[in-house]
Amino acid sequence: MALFFNCHQVICKSEYTTNEFSKPYKGDGVMQRKIIYYYIISTVLLVCVSFFSIELTTRIVSYFSGKGFSLSLHELDPSNNMTIYQWHPFTGFIFKPNAVFSGGHPYQKEKSSILVDKNGFLAKDQQLSYTKPANEIRIATIGGSTTANINLSFDDNWPGYLGQLVQKVFPEKNIRIINAGVPGFDTSQSIPNLALRVIPFHPDIIIIYHAYNDLKAIKYGIEFKPDYSHIHSTPYGYHEEPTLIVKGLSQSMFYVRTRNQYRKFKERIDANGMMLKALTDKDRLDYIPEEALQTFEQHIQSLVAIGEISNAKVILSSFATLYDPNLDYTKRETFTQMSTLQKKDLYSLMNFTPGLTVNAFFKGIKEYNTILKNIAIHEKTGWIDNASSVPHKDEYFVDRVHFSKKGAKCMAENILPVVLELIEKEKN
Repeated sequence: MALFFNCHQVICKSEYTTNEFSKPYKGDGVMQRKIIYYYIISTVLLVCVSFFSIELTTRIVSYFSGKGFSLSLHELDPSNNMTIYQWHPFTGFIFKPNAVFSGGHPYQKEKSSILVDKNGFLAKDQQLSYTKPANEIRIATIGGSTTANINLSFDDNWPGYLGQLVQKVFPEKNIRIINAGVPGFDTSQSIPNLALRVIPFHPDIIIIYHAYNDLKAIKYGIEFKPDYSHIHSTPYGYHEEPTLIVKGLSQSMFYVRTRNQYRKFKERIDANGMMLKALTDKDRLDYIPEEALQTFEQHIQSLVAIGEISNAKVILSSFATLYDPNLDYTKRETFTQMSTLQKKDLYSLMNFTPGLTVNAFFKGIKEYNTILKNIAIHEKTGWIDNASSVPHKDEYFVDRVHFSKKGAKCMAENILPVVLELIEKEKN
């Protein structure tokens, strides 16, 4: 019995000793975890440092190439640049008052410095008040992005340059330009914009420049409504909130410009197919519906009436584009004879008006310009045919409809004689 007991002790002791030696040392696990943590932290740091280096290099190269150290507004998606706009109960949105931002355009090297005054209008100072001084002449401009033209600084855009030209003729007067153009605005938004935001500042002259954005209201297979509510299923200016990751990446110049280059590459690949689709697609209208023509006419008449009932002189202008609307864009020779910019931006034009064929779009521009002219004659307003006076050449535009400095200067010079005539009439 004693022998058995002793043997049992030896065996147990042996098992105990074996098990203890076979177990891993606790310090080994801690060490392995530390090594794993070290690799994870090292990898994260390496990625961060690499990305930071690439980002910094991109910004430095951008700065020395004249594109600036920060991203321009035009490089950002709408969901990321809405910081320059704010909600408005009647127009949908306006420029955020007291904002300062950098404007520009993808096809334009120079950046523009943009100031929004305390009233939400594009300006070069904060001097506009509801009380108009006796020696001040106020000229308001109404329209969309082709009036706002935030690729150009205030004095380089046509409203600002027009103000300088008028000031030279009347040095004893203070000429104040109220640029009330807002990118994306059509006539349905400009009606409350003029009536509720501009008229309280007592403009002496109102220049209306519209047509392009109204063509966007024409949709295939969708009932047309005179207030354009059929094309706005969400509030004006609404954009779906991007995810936190996309929001973060959108602050990176390297990421944004790489993404934009990829999009341009995709556009070039899709351009030929898109053009063929735009010319032949059965889901695009080849004409401008009568209700669209009537609505545009009514909206322009409303804008004229708002101006005149407020004792302002109204000037209407036909709408100018990079393209000659008299050409037949179904013909191959028309396309082959286009400039590089015209070929490149025709794709964007078709994306902007998905309800129309390319020829229908230009029919619409011509028909809307005819409506503008007829209203000007009937209502005895001022009239400028900028559609014919601004050359359809690359140097006058940065894209299909937005002006370069040269184009803006041409616009202002075309409008000047009519403005001077109205001022002289008022003086007499």
